[in-house]
Amino acid sequence: MLEVKYSQSITLSHPAPTPFVQQVGRALFETGMLNQYTTTLVYRPDTQWLNSLNSLAKLFKFDLSKQLSRRSVTEFPLSLVKDYPWPEIIRLLISRLDKDKRLTDVVFHWGNKGFDQWVARSALAGAKAVYSYETACVETFQAAKKHNMACIYDVPAPEHDFVTHLLNEEIKDYPELNTAYWKYVLTLQESRTQWRRQEWELADVVIANSEFTKASYATAGLDVAKVRVVPYGAPPITSEVSQGSSETESMRFFWAGTFSIRKGAHYLLKAWKKLQPGSSARLDVFGALALPNSLIHDLPREIKISGTVPRSELYELYRQADVLVFPTLCDGFGMVVTEAFAQGLPVITTSRAGAADLVKHGVNGLIIPAGDVEALAEALEWCLTHRQELKAMRQAALETAASWQWSDYRRTLIEKMLDGLETAGYTL
Repeated sequence: MLEVKYSQSITLSHPAPTPFVQQVGRALFETGMLNQYTTTLVYRPDTQWLNSLNSLAKLFKFDLSKQLSRRSVTEFPLSLVKDYPWPEIIRLLISRLDKDKRLTDVVFHWGNKGFDQWVARSALAGAKAVYSYETACVETFQAAKKHNMACIYDVPAPEHDFVTHLLNEEIKDYPELNTAYWKYVLTLQESRTQWRRQEWELADVVIANSEFTKASYATAGLDVAKVRVVPYGAPPITSEVSQGSSETESMRFFWAGTFSIRKGAHYLLKAWKKLQPGSSARLDVFGALALPNSLIHDLPREIKISGTVPRSELYELYRQADVLVFPTLCDGFGMVVTEAFAQGLPVITTSRAGAADLVKHGVNGLIIPAGDVEALAEALEWCLTHRQELKAMRQAALETAASWQWSDYRRTLIEKMLDGLETAGYTL
């Protein structure tokens, strides 16, 4: 990291302590910049009321402890965390009862707005800048401007209208996806896009996780001169290097994450049926199933769909596979790519995955056009007919992960953030 140490000058704000947010927090902490991290619900193991609430949730057969464990802060001291938990607790409880998701959505956005107001009102003291994320910082940035504070805006997903347009095109072919919830979301599309536009305009620096994410905002007509691109880092690489399946075994194609339209799952199924690999290959899917029944009622027997698994088990499954298939239609990054690389697994993905920035076609994986059944089928067939070349990609995948770890992300984030702030006329 940079040797220069800064006074605690930046408040970091995000409604959830996700892995990539914690890496930002760690980057700020390591350089002495982190004033505090503000969030909604965070796990504090010594808090009596949280433990009591967990016991109450068990009476309703709700595993709140599992939710809480995902909200542990591990990358910087918990003493720097200030939380605003109740709206998020209400959302979690309502989501257990709300079948069509509309009420959950209302509560989510109500909670985000309340969180934004709370940060603006009570969490900016002592800081020279605030680092926040989309949908939760309009009032935070407005308050910061009143105190001549710099505003750093992180966009982990492609532009809002860009994503909705892509999904609407798919819904034309799958009308059963045009649910009451989706119709409800579309009624709020314009207002939610404008909310994000306000955040963008108020920001002095924008951090994007990929060139694809940046390009989606440029396509929407927004000024991207203030954008700095910093790809997410890979987890630690494995020491248990596997060679995948043997020549006499079925090739193991692998899917990790939600099996959905947005991720291109329906195109994979079409490509598989077009290829008809039979016993020469199998497809193992690990993740939540989010496809309409019309697409999965007659799956070939060599395709097996399982549920989500713990990350430690998922890493072992990566090592056993031959190639990860991630034909996403739209992903700001796609951390399954770097997870696969860290386990020595080559990747088939599309030009609409932000993580494609790290994929070298024919070296550590294959890049194909999004939504192209022919190209996907050809990529699957290439793997089947070029097993030795595919095995050689495993080492290249490991080397890619080793060359871009989270430590590299943190170092580069600080460098590019400071450059953006200097360009905007701010010094910390």
